[in-house]
Parts: sequence; C-alpha cells; structure tokens
Amino acid sequence: MFIHNLKIAFRNMRKYFNQTLISVIGLAVGFTCFALATLWIRYEMSFDGFHKNAKQLYVIYKPDSFNPSGYSKNSHYPLAAHLKETFPEILNASTTSFSYRKGVVTVEDVEFPAMTIMADSSFFKIFDVKILEGSMDFLNYGSEKLAITREKARQLFGNESPIGKKINGDEEITAVVSQMSKRSNYAFDFIGSFNSYVLEHGWNASGGETTIIELISGLNIEAFEKKLYEHDTGEGKGNISKMKMEPLSKIRYTGDYISREIKFQHILIFALSGFLVILCSLFNYLTLFVSRFRLRQKELALRVVCGASPRSLLKLLSVEFVIMMLFAALLGGILTKWFYTPFLTLSEIQMNLSVIFLESLMYFVTIMIISVLSFWAILLIFRYRNLNLSIRRSNNKLFRKSSVIVQLIISTGFAFCTIVILKQMHFLHNTDDLGFSFKNRGTVRLMGGVGTDGVLANMMKQIPEITEVVDAEKLSSFIPILSRMSQGVSSWDEKPAHAGSIYIEGMTISPESAAFYDLRLLAGEMLTETDSRNTVLINESAVKAFGWNEPVGKSFSGYTVKGVIKNVYNWAPTIEAKPIFFANPSPESVPAQFRITTVLFKYREGTWKTCKEKIEKLVEQNFAYHTTNTEILFNAEEVYNTFLESEKVLIKLLFTVSAICILICIFGFVSLVSLTCEERRKEIAIRKVHGATVSDILTAFAKEYFLLLIIGAVIAFTASYAIMQRWLENYVARTNIPAWIYLSIVCVLALVIVLCVGWQVYKSSIENPAEVVKSE
Repeated sequence: MFIHNLKIAFRNMRKYFNQTLISVIGLAVGFTCFALATLWIRYEMSFDGFHKNAKQLYVIYKPDSFNPSGYSKNSHYPLAAHLKETFPEILNASTTSFSYRKGVVTVEDVEFPAMTIMADSSFFKIFDVKILEGSMDFLNYGSEKLAITREKARQLFGNESPIGKKINGDEEITAVVSQMSKRSNYAFDFIGSFNSYVLEHGWNASGGETTIIELISGLNIEAFEKKLYEHDTGEGKGNISKMKMEPLSKIRYTGDYISREIKFQHILIFALSGFLVILCSLFNYLTLFVSRFRLRQKELALRVVCGASPRSLLKLLSVEFVIMMLFAALLGGILTKWFYTPFLTLSEIQMNLSVIFLESLMYFVTIMIISVLSFWAILLIFRYRNLNLSIRRSNNKLFRKSSVIVQLIISTGFAFCTIVILKQMHFLHNTDDLGFSFKNRGTVRLMGGVGTDGVLANMMKQIPEITEVVDAEKLSSFIPILSRMSQGVSSWDEKPAHAGSIYIEGMTISPESAAFYDLRLLAGEMLTETDSRNTVLINESAVKAFGWNEPVGKSFSGYTVKGVIKNVYNWAPTIEAKPIFFANPSPESVPAQFRITTVLFKYREGTWKTCKEKIEKLVEQNFAYHTTNTEILFNAEEVYNTFLESEKVLIKLLFTVSAICILICIFGFVSLVSLTCEERRKEIAIRKVHGATVSDILTAFAKEYFLLLIIGAVIAFTASYAIMQRWLENYVARTNIPAWIYLSIVCVLALVIVLCVGWQVYKSSIENPAEVVKSE
C-alpha cells in the first residue's frame, strides 16, 4: 500500500510540477531562514549555562558614569576578596581579566590565534577547570608563566609535552589545564597571573578586572541584591557603592552591559523574522496543497466509490504531503551549506557544519510534526462527517482567502519595517538633531606635546585636501570622545531638599572647537578665551538634572553657567545624552613630554582616502617617536558609523527576509491563481458564452484579490506602524513615517496582483468555451 501511495504522490507532483516546485522552494528557503535564525539565538543564550553551579554564578557591576548603561563590569582586583569577607552569602569570589594581546600568541616568531586570561586561585574553585599536568606556578603573582589547555597544546606543539615551552619570547608554560567550553564568556587557551602593578596598587589600579561570585544554594537573590546595592566598600577601598549583579549565563545579552557588534535585540528580531518566514512558507504550502486537493475532487470521489476508506485517503494525501516536505528539507540542507560560511562570519558562531546540520534537523522534525498535525486538522475540518459527503459539498474558499491574507500581512509588514529602518538610518546620517556636525571631520592624536607650538597643525594646513585645522591642544574631541572627566556634584543653586548627588561629565572646548563642531547655543552666551575656568556651558540634560528653569547665571560646585547648548549625541543614537559641562582648558601643568596633542581638521568631500595617506605619511616622517600602539587618526564619520553597525546588519537581514517573503508570496500567488483558474475554467467559459470580454473576466477576478490586498494591508500597516513607532522611540533623533511608504507598498503589490491575475486569466479566457465545457 505504501508503494502504491508513493507512486500516486509522485504522479501528482509531476502533474502539478510548477506548483510543487514553488512549494518546495518556498519551504526550503523558509526552513533555512528559520533554522539559522533559531540556531543563532539559541547559541547566544547558551553561554555559561553548562556550569554545574551556573545558577549560583554572578558578575558584579559597579556604577560607571562613562559607560552608556551607567554600569560597568570592570572593577578592581581586591573587590573579590572584600566581598567574600563581607558577605557570608558568597561561597567563592574570583577576579578575572582578559590579557591585552589582541587575541594572538607568538611561538618561534609565528603568531597563532589564542585567548589569554588572568585569574586567581579562586577561579579554579568556581569553574570546573582542573590541572592535568605540571605545577601551579603560573598563579604566582607577577610571574611570567602560563598554563595552556590540552587542545591548544596539541595545536601548537603536536604530541610533544608543552611543559617548559616558551611563548611570546620569555613566557614559560608550566601547566596543562582542562579546557572550558567555547560557549563561555571566559573561554581561554592560556591562563596567567595578574602582574605586580595590579597587586601593588590594588584599589588604585586601572580597574579593568571582572569580579565573579558564587552564591550559596537556596539564597534569596532579591534580598542579597538589596544588601549589595546598599553596601559601600568604604574609604581607601574605592568607595564603591550601589553595586549590581547579573547572572553569568545572561551577561552576553543583558542590555548594554556588554559591548557587541550586533545587539542581542536585533538578533531576536532576526529570529522572529525567521519564524515569520517559515510561517509564510507553510501557509503558502498548505494553501497550494489544499487547492490541489480540491481539483482532485472527482478522483477522490471515485476512490470512495471504489471502496477507499477515509483513513486510506488520509494516508494517501499524507504521503504526498510528507514527501514534499522531505524534498524541501533536502534543498534547505543544500542552502544551509551554501550560506554556512557567510552566516558564521556574520554571527561569529564557533560551530562546525555537522553540528549546524544536526540542530537544523531537529528544527525540521519539529516543523514537520507541527505541519502534519495542522494538515490533518484541515482535512478533518473538510471531512467533518465523512470524506464522500465533503467531496459533494460546495467549495468553501474561506481557508484559501485567509491564507492569502496572512501571507500578504507578513510580506507587507516586512517591507514596511525594512523601509522605515532604512529611512531612520539615512535620517541619522543627515539630521541636524544630533547637536553637532561630524561629516568630513577628523582627529589626530599624538603623545608628547608636539602641538604646543602648533607645529603639527601648521603642517596639516599645507595638505590641499584639508580645509580647516583647529589646534586643539588641551581640548576635548567630541567624536571619538577623548579627554573627558566625571565628578560628583552635591550642591547647586535651587537644589531641592530631597535631592541627592548627581554625576556630571566635563569637557574642555574653545570658541574655535565649538564652531568646528557647530555646537548650537540655546540660551545665554558662548564661552570666550577670556572666560575663567569656572565659567562654563552646560547641556540640556544638565539643566534637567539640576531642575532649573532659567539656568543662565546659576552656579554648581563653584562653577557659573554662562550658556546652555543643545544636547550632543556623540555616542550610539539610542543612548540619551548625560549631563555635561564645558569649560575653557586650565593652565597646563603636565610636562610637555607627557602631554597629548589633539588636532581637529575638516577635509573636502570624497578626499578622505588621499587625506588619510598624507597625514599618516606626515606623522611617520616627523613625529614617529610620538606615536604608540594606539590609533592616532580618526575619521568622525567612520567612528559614528560603528555605532550603527548593528542596525546595518539588521537592515541586511531584514532586507533579505523581506525579499524572501515577498517572492514566496508572489510565487504562491501565481500558483494559486493558476490553480483557481483551472478550477474555474467552466465558469470562465460560461461567462464568455454570455458575452463577457477578457477585461470583464479579469476585473471580476482582480476585485476579489484587491479586496484581500486591502484587508491584508490595513492589518499589516496598523501592526507594523505600532511596532516601528515603539522601535523609533529608542533613538534620540527620530524620522517620521510619511504616506508615500504606504502608497508605494500598496501600489507595488497591486501591480504584482494585476500581472499575476492578468496573465493567468488571459490564458484561461482565450480557450475555446465549447472545448472547456465538453472537457468538464
């Protein structure tokens, strides 16, 4: 019986070859998008969840006025020991930090990719990392010794023992340790100790370490978080208060606590997009399958007459349904292999192709089970009493129309959202609402005070591509943000009795640099060179923080406000501006050899490449001894574009998904209209006999689909508008959503409907009516 059903399935697939091909391609593309999107989101959410004590592991965050989120996981080396001694709820506490090696190590003058971390002995108590060979000398503070994982040792030294080997010239390997999973925020190839500087300076060190704590099991987390927040480390211990903690397994995707090229929210959007794509594909597939099922009414009726039971017919149709899905899965696997490399490059997922195929297979089986159950439910609805009675029933088109509307809603919604995001990105690059100008501007930054006499600035003025130069010695650069400070303010004019302290950032500007960045004055006057250091400008956020209605002339912490400027959004455009004051630079007290030279410049449109080459050559020839390993030349536009990298990736993903959805919808439309015309051949023939023209028949068909388009567009636009309005609220400067977006989408879809319906109806309408009626 199975072989018989298989033969019939292949015959029907060959008979309706175009519809079968479209269904398989649509399912394959939808399945690939869904599988990759789901795999990506699962990968991101699986970090550090494999630890046996994962639910008790937390990372400590301390307030950081320079961090966009207001908090930073960078703390100080002694904090772990202090918290362990202070809170009995903490079972273990460890300090960890990544080494500044740019992800490489050198073995016999050859560089290899490798991740090195610095840790203390408590690291081995918290994490399941064991010493497999050698001694623990690498944990002696300040030693130039390292431990290596077994896997990395085999990669670098083969079967030889790594003990005693040297890397980076003079660092000796003294131990082999077990490897932590790559799906960890603290995955490593080498472990070393903290240097002597961190130990000697303790709370006064740079503060680039991370504190990880392990809480006792069964603890009331909310109560402990409150105790941690209210705790102050005290004078001489950094005076750290208002600390927070985040689960170790969630820090990869919690808010802005971690810097990442692609935001987790955008990965979620892509995953949701993948789900909608497979949903659109499944609706398209089910619609075409049911439409073909209706065309086979006579065949199924004859089978019933010949003794076929409803169960046997269900098996027959299910075999055909499943075979097409298997073909789609096979094609989806081929597409996955094609897009495997670019997907890994984009997502930075460390996973081989076999694992991706295995996870994709799991998703496919899940989708197939859901699809088969949905298909059976549809058949049961059509066969509510018995198959024979249902075949003789009138042809109900509700399911077909509903499916078309769902596909139109998804396709229209994707197109609308993608266009709005594109418009927002264009707006951010061309708006004046950011409070400053950054186009065609750059910054040169050197060590050693070479600009005190304007030497560097004068040399740069000789470059033809440069139109303006500002010798910004002792001044702040706005983008990238260089030379800023932060201070707490506890007293200011008209301070409310209940108000506490606030943090305000400080930047130094001059009349020339203010004009260079086109800062906008809202009240009062701009600073002049004669103004004292205590005469300042403040931004709108500072005015709001102080609670002033008329800020000009007011004072705070010894500073007097001369003017108010518009907020400067020189960070990611989703981050609100913090309170800032701007002052003239103070008299230089730092020796010239330790000063930082900053020169601001404007260049002609389209000349950045040439301008960059000339500046780099100038610096190399005249100031090479003032350069360090850090970057010296910045393009303001390029820096600003890095803030939008995640949005750019999201646009690419949504554009691809939108195109896929629209193509699936169009191909499905073509197939559906083709099947509908074949189903209604007799109706078209009778209309022609009664005098209907081709245009009359086309109009009758088009009205039906235009009504579906209007219903789908209204629902899609309503939902998409609400979603995009909320999305736009995340940005400090927002575009509008004009009417042309709605009209253009509707017009394009209407044109597609006219072409699809027109071609298929035209082919059906030119047939000889007598032959059609006779064949029926």
